[in-house]
Amino acid sequence: MRFIDCFSNSPTRLVLLISLLFLGCRGGFLGNSITEFEDVQQKLLEGVFTPQDGPPDYILLEGYPVEYKEAIGAGIDVARNYLGNHGPVRVYILGKSADEVGTAESREEFLEQYCNPRQQSIVPSFDEDCIGGPGQRLIDAASRGDQEAYLSIVVFTDPPYAELVFINSHEWGEQDMPLRGIHEYTHVFQHQYPSAPGWLTEGGAVFFEAWLGGQHHWVDYRRAMQRSMENAMAAVAKNKGLSDMEYLLDLPQEMEPYHRNIAYDMGAWAVAFIIASSSEKSISRFRDQFYPSMRDEGWKEAVSQFSGSRDLGHFYSRFDEFLQQSSGQQMELLDALQP
Repeated sequence: MRFIDCFSNSPTRLVLLISLLFLGCRGGFLGNSITEFEDVQQKLLEGVFTPQDGPPDYILLEGYPVEYKEAIGAGIDVARNYLGNHGPVRVYILGKSADEVGTAESREEFLEQYCNPRQQSIVPSFDEDCIGGPGQRLIDAASRGDQEAYLSIVVFTDPPYAELVFINSHEWGEQDMPLRGIHEYTHVFQHQYPSAPGWLTEGGAVFFEAWLGGQHHWVDYRRAMQRSMENAMAAVAKNKGLSDMEYLLDLPQEMEPYHRNIAYDMGAWAVAFIIASSSEKSISRFRDQFYPSMRDEGWKEAVSQFSGSRDLGHFYSRFDEFLQQSSGQQMELLDALQP
């Protein structure tokens, strides 16, 4: 993928951001109690989202073209149709149009729609200046021309909900916007289950982005996976691998330079390898059986059992051997995957 992803637990904010940014990551926790912080961590580790009856709520900054909302929504809908309807989800879309980020009135209305749900906290010590803090950050990022796509998990409301934020999506191009929608919504699906390491979380989102996006002609699936392998091999050349990217909440600082290469690109191939190593080599079985198995077994045992490995170390060893194969042999693995 084209981004950096992070889990940040800074004590300066309430909402955990699973941020997909070009230059880095922001986010964290705001609260006045260590107990509250631990409760948040536990909730995130166990899974926060649930099946939903209705579609996501879309909030588009007035003046920003509606076709960008439709393109992002098309990708989200493809992911929802395949992965199921989970949430609750609120989708915020904003950016520059004619070198302006809306009008003063439209920005005020957008921020109200962004901040009002956040302020329905069930935690007495919650204290956030949303309008002047995270809300204004969205406007500032759009005004600077930043391009961002990320999931925020708002955990101190009942129920918790997902924010999918897309800033200046027009810079990505018509074909790329739905891919960002698939990627971010995949994280919503994943976070109904217990937390998994960075390579499994991001790798799964990149894999589904390429696979589902390819079916709708938004991307060349095989070419996208080939690019991911090229990036993954750059990390292999530095003697880095999946075991270096097992963070659940905090990305180790020393691994930041390898985050994209391992968590996103190598992770996408690790997911493909897990599926190809399973008895039926079925992507839908991975969706329907692998993720739920993490609730009972934990992610390490789920990976081992689904891939037919003795344990996680054996899986890593098998995958490392796969990475030593020729490019042609690696690409043949994709041919073995079944819907």
